[in-house]
Amino acid sequence: MTSILFSRSNLLTKLQPYTATLQHAAGYRWTSENSTPPQIHNKKMKTDRKMLQAVQKAPMIIPHDKRRKMYLTRGFCKKEEGELKHQQYGVVVLDGGLLKFKHFNTVMNHVNKFTRGRDLAAEWRVPEPYHVVTKHPVQAVMGGGKGKVNYYVTPIKARQVVLELYGNAEFDEVYPMLKTAASTLPMPARAVHYNMLNEMYEEERQIEEENENFFTFREIVTKNMQNCRRFVSAYDLRYFGKIR
Repeated sequence: MTSILFSRSNLLTKLQPYTATLQHAAGYRWTSENSTPPQIHNKKMKTDRKMLQAVQKAPMIIPHDKRRKMYLTRGFCKKEEGELKHQQYGVVVLDGGLLKFKHFNTVMNHVNKFTRGRDLAAEWRVPEPYHVVTKHPVQAVMGGGKGKVNYYVTPIKARQVVLELYGNAEFDEVYPMLKTAASTLPMPARAVHYNMLNEMYEEERQIEEENENFFTFREIVTKNMQNCRRFVSAYDLRYFGKIR
């Protein structure tokens, strides 16, 4: 008796009127036409999808920039170099440094693997390695002139955008990838979006304006209080101790 009451055919027969009643009461039935997910990525791509291009270890044209390394990496970058051109996502460095070929290659492989198959595009915001780094042999004695070329690097300054990512994606989707790419760089960096970067600059400006302490680094050095310029370099007079 028990097996007859709980058999599959008997249960289906008993549930059919209840199922028809629920469908009729709801008055709406989900189908493939009215159950499509909402379109949250409404940004149209202006160009075709492109990935990060591979860089060369040595430049094709011999550079003529003979400035010392410290003048290439110290200080802030230019205003256009610290802004997101496509107003979406990117990686910004917090301090100056030198990018080698291996850093370019690691970031390129990681970003291209993520953007492949997605409606995204990425581009470099820094030039290819162009600054030469020389090295003497291991057992070389003092003298003998400048050493031979060992490798080339790309000097970058603080607040400079290294790479930029744009397309149809939310920041929560690309943040883990950009965070990993930023951790592979030899200097501290962070993944940002357009509003975050503007809020960082605005917060810095607001802190300087609302500072009630008169004895700031700028005031003391500019007015040469107690002859403090004896201990301050020309570099500190330009950036007022923000970048060391």
